[in-house]
Amino acid sequence: MGTESSAPAQIQTAHGCVPFPAYVPVTTFGDKYPLDDLVRPYLRRLAPAVMVSLHYARQMKERPNLPLMIDSGGFASLFKDAKVRMRGGLGILERVFEEGTETLHPKEVLEFQEAHADIAFTLDFPIPPSMANREAKRRLALTIANALWALENRRRRDLVLYACVQGWDVDSYRTCAKALAPHEFDGYAIGGLVPRMLDREHLFAIVDAVREAIEDRPLHVFGIGQPDIVEQLYKRGVQSVDSSSYVKLAADGKLWGAKNSALVEPSPLERLHLALCNLATASRTSMPLSSSSMYFHTGLVGA
Repeated sequence: MGTESSAPAQIQTAHGCVPFPAYVPVTTFGDKYPLDDLVRPYLRRLAPAVMVSLHYARQMKERPNLPLMIDSGGFASLFKDAKVRMRGGLGILERVFEEGTETLHPKEVLEFQEAHADIAFTLDFPIPPSMANREAKRRLALTIANALWALENRRRRDLVLYACVQGWDVDSYRTCAKALAPHEFDGYAIGGLVPRMLDREHLFAIVDAVREAIEDRPLHVFGIGQPDIVEQLYKRGVQSVDSSSYVKLAADGKLWGAKNSALVEPSPLERLHLALCNLATASRTSMPLSSSSMYFHTGLVGA
């Protein structure tokens, strides 16, 4: 098992300090997920920072009042309409729609992050378990190239820049991390672990390999929010994680730790309470609102 690292106990951003370990809730902007709009005003009391994907950050009209993480939007490379291209030695994301072709370049990502983010993540390309080896290696190389380009071209010195680490097995994740470790990134972030969660030993081995490669720099893990796994990640030297699980469960009327129970057709207020309960559980904080009466009096039923 990995051991806790000697990484910093916090990281300073332009909009405040983020203490570690940090459970960072994911939020969205726009009309697709209205529950996020209800939850967002309470995030400052329950979380040290908030994560927004580039796609939703572009719809942001007012930034949250706490440190803002913006990822690169590279997750969209997994969509059926997406292709990863190489241009000038860098990886770009191309998506074809009926209206035309949309491209995402590392320069575009960095410019948006410099305008809006406190903590930014370089443009990466996740590698699903089923991907052919040749394409996996190409995505890995382009993920590294994009990270190094972003570091070289960052202009805002108070922008905290994390290099994204991708791979398909322990050795490839280690290779990616070792290629990035000699460079002065503010931190490193492991992506692509969600489809590998069923094999926890493999997941933890990947984390241990990256932790060792980057030595004492801050380490973030994308997309994993299940509290028991998160606790294990903290013990292995991970400083922060982000997840939308707390609000997805709430939208379905579910509370973390109550697998076989759910609210039947929960109201928006009930979903809000459930989301806050879930986030408080995951982040080990106390609730800003009491949810106990809601939980016991709104028709919670066994599955």
